[in-house]
Amino acid sequence: MHGTSRPKPAEKPAATGVNAVVWIEPGRALIVRGGAGAAISSVELPIPATPAVTPPALAEVAHSIGAVDRVLVLGTDELRTALEREIVAIGHRPETIREAEVVGPMDEAALVKRLADLR
Repeated sequence: MHGTSRPKPAEKPAATGVNAVVWIEPGRALIVRGGAGAAISSVELPIPATPAVTPPALAEVAHSIGAVDRVLVLGTDELRTALEREIVAIGHRPETIREAEVVGPMDEAALVKRLADLR
């Protein structure tokens, strides 16, 4: 008898207690992470204006987010959607992603406030 092999369902990773908020716009991405008693950290990464070189920059942003329980992605529609796809592509669960409509640009202080609301 021939059967198909089914992959074992991935186990849900343990909660990290860490969340992140990302603001992405042409030219830059600003990431703020914190939680679980850890100090809040932030990093700003360049986003090239040339569409051909944008995907590697989005991958760098997604990797910089790291292991989180939730990530709120804010910014322009096109870049926000592309970043969300990259986050899922590198292995984050889609249900970790939150989004909200926001008129920007946003600074680090505004992202820290959003991070506190995300908890």
